[in-house]
Amino acid sequence: MTTLGPEHWTAIILALITLFGTVVGAIFTWLGGLNKRTAEMRSRLEKLERRDRLSWLYIRSLIDHAYRHGALPLPEPPEGWNEKDD
Repeated sequence: MTTLGPEHWTAIILALITLFGTVVGAIFTWLGGLNKRTAEMRSRLEKLERRDRLSWLYIRSLIDHAYRHGALPLPEPPEGWNEKDD
């Protein structure tokens, strides 16, 4: 049985360090992408929630207007109420 010399162990250790570095790099890259997607979804959710609150307030004002004023012109919708969903 042949034993490995120090030059072989050095190559094996370097290969293991390289493999570990590659795996850690891939994990950090994946986590960075996940963080970016999470931030984008959070931003979109906040925008949609804001639009939902504006819709609720506008529709509530229409209902109040209909009960109080009858045939008078309707109030204008709030700014950003009818934005497109990206």
